[in-house]
Amino acid sequence: MSMQSPEAKEQGSQRKMHDASIYSGRIQEAMRYNKLSSANYSLAMTLMNAVLQGYTEERWKTEREAMIKALTLKSPDKNVAHADAANLYEQMVACVKDLDLWPWK
Repeated sequence: MSMQSPEAKEQGSQRKMHDASIYSGRIQEAMRYNKLSSANYSLAMTLMNAVLQGYTEERWKTEREAMIKALTLKSPDKNVAHADAANLYEQMVACVKDLDLWPWK
């Protein structure tokens, strides 16, 4: 197992902070123009935490398994974009992606 130098750890930490700062700015921009719903705001906050922690999408899904499961059991909101999604989780993800707030490609 390789050990990271203190400099490499610091650079990694700075990179995570930089990425989180950019992500936070995108959230603020969406909020400024009233494009981020309150329901999607909570999802965006968990995503920002994942960015700050340097998580992969898979790690984030593992960390948020209970939340994701609960949302997949709910029907999508018929009064919001992507009303044809299979469930509320897929609808929320699609809305967040529309706002370019999904941190993974």
